[in-house]
Amino acid sequence: MSDLSGYDSEAVGFDCITQDPRSLASSSAQTTEFSEQGVASQTSMSKDKGCMIQPEDGGTNEISEIPSGLNEFLRRVAPAMMEQLEQNDREFINESSDSDEEDVIVAKLLQEIKLKHGLGCGDHDTSILGVTWSSAGNSIAVSIGAMQHETWCQNSGLIKVFMLKRSEERFVQAMDVTEKDCVSVLKYHPTVAALLAYGTTSGEIVLCNLRNGSLDEGTQLASPAGCHGSRRVSALRWADAPLANIFLMMQITGKGKRRGAADQVLFSAGCDGTLNAWQVNADQKVFENIVCYHINGDQKLAPDITCFDFIVIYPLRPTDEKVPDDVFVVGTKTGKLFLCKIKAEVEGVDPVYDVLEGHGTCVLDVAFSYQRPGIFVSISMDSELRVYDINQGSPLKILCLDIPISCMSWLSPPCVVLGLSGCEESLRVYNVNSGRFVPVTGMNGCGDVTCVSVNQFGSCRVAAGDSDGNVKIWELPTRHIKLSDDDLDF
Repeated sequence: MSDLSGYDSEAVGFDCITQDPRSLASSSAQTTEFSEQGVASQTSMSKDKGCMIQPEDGGTNEISEIPSGLNEFLRRVAPAMMEQLEQNDREFINESSDSDEEDVIVAKLLQEIKLKHGLGCGDHDTSILGVTWSSAGNSIAVSIGAMQHETWCQNSGLIKVFMLKRSEERFVQAMDVTEKDCVSVLKYHPTVAALLAYGTTSGEIVLCNLRNGSLDEGTQLASPAGCHGSRRVSALRWADAPLANIFLMMQITGKGKRRGAADQVLFSAGCDGTLNAWQVNADQKVFENIVCYHINGDQKLAPDITCFDFIVIYPLRPTDEKVPDDVFVVGTKTGKLFLCKIKAEVEGVDPVYDVLEGHGTCVLDVAFSYQRPGIFVSISMDSELRVYDINQGSPLKILCLDIPISCMSWLSPPCVVLGLSGCEESLRVYNVNSGRFVPVTGMNGCGDVTCVSVNQFGSCRVAAGDSDGNVKIWELPTRHIKLSDDDLDF
């Protein structure tokens, strides 16, 4: 047996002694006359353990008490939570699709407000002249008046303020603000929800403090008489914090005016070619002019300003993305685009330093990108959408659209939403980087859109007013917009 190999297939026999005192506990075996050479062996062992407890073994006889009001709270909250979870599941399924085809985004119409109530004079119908969101998205203000005037405005203006009723998820009318002239433009402050500014067709700018939800005595401040040559205020803008600091410092160094903690800066532009910067404070009753710019004043040709916007300031941008932070652009009725620099030398200074290759017709709106430094978008009455860089005289892109457009607002860069006229659709979304149309359904209407405003607080909501006196509010799932690498670069 000594020559037995581990690879030998022949049957062999040998003596074996077995000990098994407890069959369930251990077992051993011993052999004799057996040896093995040159063969390795491996031994493995496994062990299973378990534990079982009987009900009577537990020592916990305490019964946890349900907090008072919990059942009522769950009955109120659980249905909404389950609905939100189901919606998130559907959105996740849509977003995880592997299809190369672009999904159609569905906009949800939240509310339609009809405001046609006989305001107007002669043959002029009531139209929505402006709409603006509060910073928290719980209020919208709407200006109602006449779109066209033969010589001067003979209509009274009206602003309706709507507040969101949480229990019904709809906007209800909260107050009215009346004016002797039409309110041509209005803007909520982007961070202070109670501040509402508006301009009239007679050149007046008014600041309203809606903190108490009403217009009590002393809650309105008006600009000095004769602003903008008593002509129509065409555009308003609130300054963000970095830009406001620049102009408030100008007020301190130039005029020695002290700055209040709640001071804000408001810009207004008029048809007479002037652009004013105002220091305003609703609590301290401050409404003072910081500087008045005469656009193209050196050429003795005052343009009819239709729109303007200031560059977005980002101090922490990388060095290779740094651009001048003192630039603003002005659009005019003749289609010209003026690049201007902030100046504080003298009153009535001309800030223009360059004239871009502009549009052939009236510039309807301009807006700087807050994603790409130095880039802004403009639209014109001949349905052109142009993308400009402040460092180039000619446009980066020109989109000739096949639909009549009337207004514009940034949606979620690089996408803008355009208001349409004479179309089955009320609004249309475009990617300005790629120049393509983003398919969105559900934004239909019957009237010509006159104004549009977007609020990104929580969800993306779009409010649009039309020439028939209607305001529609949509909720748009912007996160469903698919962007490629090419879409993020010009």
